[in-house]
Formats: sequence, C-alpha cells, structure tokens
Amino acid sequence: MFFLWIPGCVFGQNIDNQQRALTVQQMSAKDRFEWRTVSLKKTIPVPQSIASIKQAIEGRTSLLMHSMQQWVPYDPAAFRKYSFLHWEMCGRPPLLPIQEKLLLRDFFNAGGTFFLDHCEGSFNEGEWKRWGASIFPESQWEELESSHVLAYSFYLLEKRMLLDGGHSSINLLKNDGRMIIILNQNSGFSWKNFRQSKVSKNYNSTQNEIRLRFYVNLLMYLLTGNYKADQLHLPTILLRRK
Repeated sequence: MFFLWIPGCVFGQNIDNQQRALTVQQMSAKDRFEWRTVSLKKTIPVPQSIASIKQAIEGRTSLLMHSMQQWVPYDPAAFRKYSFLHWEMCGRPPLLPIQEKLLLRDFFNAGGTFFLDHCEGSFNEGEWKRWGASIFPESQWEELESSHVLAYSFYLLEKRMLLDGGHSSINLLKNDGRMIIILNQNSGFSWKNFRQSKVSKNYNSTQNEIRLRFYVNLLMYLLTGNYKADQLHLPTILLRRK
C-alpha cells in the first residue's frame, strides 16, 4: 500500500504498474490543487473561474491550481474522494447522525481537511465549533499562533496578519496532532473576499497581499503538510524551478 497526496484523488489507493511508471512530467501535471466547496443546496452551483488567483499563486510558488472553483454536495460518504474541502458557514451545521459522524471520521483519518469559512450575516462560531468537536470528542479547538507552521509554510506572516484585537481570527481543531479543521471567523480572510479581490503575482494592495500570502501558506500546508520539511513533492518542485 502506497499513500500518495494528490488533491482531488482517493487516499490510500493501491498504485498499479501504470501509475508507478509515471514520469516526473506526468506527476507534475497531476499535482494540481483543486478548490472544492461543499454546498447544502439541492442545486449545486456551476464552477466559477478563479483564473486571477491561479495566476497569482502560480506566479509566486511552484504550486499548480485548477482554474475553476468547483462545488460538491454535502455527502459524507463521498468526501474521502477529496483531500480538502472548503465550506462557508452560511447557516446552521447539519445534524450528525452516528453513521455520518463515522464517515466524517473516516475522511479525517484518511488525511482530509475542512476549511470552515466566514459567511456574512449568518456566522455562528460556537455552534460550528461544537459541531466540529463532536466528530472527535477528545479533540479541542485552539487559536492559530504566529509560531504555527501555517504562519510560515511559505511566507512568514506577521502577527498583524493573524491577530484580531489581540486574538487570532483563525481557530484549529486537531486530532492525533494533525490539523483537521480550520475555522475562519474573519471576513478579511474569507475565500469569498479573496476571490473577489484583484490579486496579482506582482503588486497588490496591503489587504489583498495579506490575503494572497495567507492562502499561499494554506495551500502549501495542505499540499505537503509541511513545505519546508516534507520531501514528497521534491521531484516536481525541482522540475518546475528549472
């Protein structure tokens, strides 16, 4: 059994001979981050372009991104197909019958991560925190500190980028020492505001630059776990830097 971290692919899948024979160039083409958002709506939104974000992130880093934001229905049984899911907290969290709770535990145990994101007008931090913690009752929420790897996985983020009134606007839920849920309670770091910002690989306004750096760090962390220590993607990183 070989575990390969490729966003958008199944975890822990047996690698057949054809996959083992992939060249570095083919691996690089597959190594692409896909931004997927969970939707509770009956009609799933159509994919939307995030071309400017893709260009800005690829212009700053060795990351590759899909040019479209995509939505997936709330279906815990299907979540293990993905390594990362974004979810705007635009309402109350869904009820968690025991079967769905077990499926979510499988998702996290397989290496999955949720990003619970700020939503204007209907944000209830406490309710979503209780919902997340109920999946692993032994887990506890903690504030993101400037010493956390998420604050330096690529950019060294200053405290002012992470703190709001002396407290971090980002909270983390861990299980077995791994970050499984990121909860953002600050609209300044929301994906919606980032997507609507005009970001560039070159000059950006102060707020847009902070957003870009935060999401670069987030994607780097999600892709490799620890960009500075993890050697998993070294061949493709070196290839792109030639």
